[in-house]
Amino acid sequence: MIIFIEYLATMVFVIMFYQFYAFAVSRTGEEKQHKCQRLGIFYISIGTTLLVFRHATSVFTGLILIMMGLRLIAHGLDRVDKKIYIDHYADDDTEP
Repeated sequence: MIIFIEYLATMVFVIMFYQFYAFAVSRTGEEKQHKCQRLGIFYISIGTTLLVFRHATSVFTGLILIMMGLRLIAHGLDRVDKKIYIDHYADDDTEP
């Protein structure tokens, strides 16, 4: 019975953190950058702490939080102004 309660608490914990993840990713502009970076660092910290406990549920939850944290940090590194593309070649009209 204790294992069932532990799994249930872990599922509620992960679902709650996924809701925060979805909220942070749905923001736009600089607000998205700040929220994603801060929440990503928090997720990685909590996930690393959970890895210390050597129980299977805490280890898997820690790995899930670390992966979500890295993904949030990646979303936070996204460019704000996407009107400038660096892979397009702008031909100069000047000839030597």
